Amino acid sequence: MIFHIAVCAGDPALRAVLRRHCEDYFARRATGCAVACFDSPEALLEQDAAGGRYELYLIELTGPAGCLPAGLSAAMELRQRGRRAPLAFAARSPAWAYYAYRADALQYLLCPVRYEPMAALLDRAVQPEYAPALVLPTAAGLRVLPFAQIEYVECTQHVVHFHLTTGEAVASLSQRAPFLQLAAPLLADGRFVQTHRSYLVNLAEVRSLTPGEVQTATGARLPLPHGREAAVRQALALWYGGTFGG
Repeated sequence: MIFHIAVCAGDPALRAVLRRHCEDYFARRATGCAVACFDSPEALLEQDAAGGRYELYLIELTGPAGCLPAGLSAAMELRQRGRRAPLAFAARSPAWAYYAYRADALQYLLCPVRYEPMAALLDRAVQPEYAPALVLPTAAGLRVLPFAQIEYVECTQHVVHFHLTTGEAVASLSQRAPFLQLAAPLLADGRFVQTHRSYLVNLAEVRSLTPGEVQTATGARLPLPHGREAAVRQALALWYGGTFGG
């Protein structure tokens, strides 16, 4: 599982430090992370508008006293766009701490940012309670499904089946609403793509893409009509930063 992080800082040295701390943290956990670096809040918002999605935002706050930093305005814009992923700030002064928490910040780090407070922040950010989740009515009652644990989604005969990374399949109650209406929260999150009119797949769980088929980490094979292939390839390239082998 790859944890996607956006680092937004105009200071190249700070960008490098934040990126290194993130990579060191996940290396010690023997798991992967992908860090996308942006040199301005405008670049971050542009990438968000293009479909870039992250599980943690690290944003520098800098600027003249008495003015809200552009990084803080960008964070509030992300919240207005519906991005609920954990968000933290790095600043050389505590001057904007009050305003930062109005953007539902997970942490406010003072520069120089050292590894220990950064690791404590990441410990919290990777916890399931900070990750987006779907509340699903089932025959056994309500079930909370973190997006990261959903491998793919399949709709058959008005029942939506959520196939989890653990191998479990969780079925919804019979649905009258269109499949894409029910799937809207997953598609809006950015980590899912529609491969077929009745299927969605978690981009982080795709292992191969061949003509007519997508294969997931558990070996499931999902249909991929020719008309959907280009969109799925583009989504994978964006998710993996252009490195997905197909």
